Amino acid sequence: MKKLLSELADRCLGALIHAAYFIWTGISHVLYLPKVTYEDETVKDKLKGPCILIANHTSHSDGSFIPQVFWRKKINVLVTTKWYDKKMLHIFFSHLRYIPINLKEMDNSWIEKAVELIRKGESVLIFPEGKLSKDGTLGEFHPGFLMLARLTDVPVIPLAVSGGYRKFHRQSIAVGSVNTFDVHAKGRPSVVLKEGASSCRQQIEDMLQATKSAG
Repeated sequence: MKKLLSELADRCLGALIHAAYFIWTGISHVLYLPKVTYEDETVKDKLKGPCILIANHTSHSDGSFIPQVFWRKKINVLVTTKWYDKKMLHIFFSHLRYIPINLKEMDNSWIEKAVELIRKGESVLIFPEGKLSKDGTLGEFHPGFLMLARLTDVPVIPLAVSGGYRKFHRQSIAVGSVNTFDVHAKGRPSVVLKEGASSCRQQIEDMLQATKSAG
């Protein structure tokens, strides 16, 4: 009986968290007036299926804002255990679409979870820098997301986020073309994937520059 009551309470809590997240999604659209642009209109069709989304990371808000903009899509966000395990945040992360990753250890559990979700038709959002960029400069991209691409063969789609999250100012997301790097290229995997990560980084760098020039 105690176990049943505990499960019921957890389901009720989950329902409340999902309702609160839905309301916050509406508030975010009012606060940040999101604008989405596409380098290639055909990417819209790719987004309808499972894919790996990669983005620059300048704010803690990125991990909620991007899924809220694409709210019709099931996007699971990779988040470090540094935040996932915090007592209050864990309640929310564990009931929403977030995947924990321990950046201080060799943690492959996130890949197993991500592969499982992709095979169910869902998508995964990853910030390859692995940390926030305080000055907006792109850091080195870690190649773990390409290992995931290698295991699943789903498209890798870059996102360039800009705007600074100023209230009632437009926050923009530029959606790039599917990255064409061959994750199955011959050679030492660590070298091949590092080269691919550099290619993806350059793609987002160019997108950010283009957004800045257009603005």
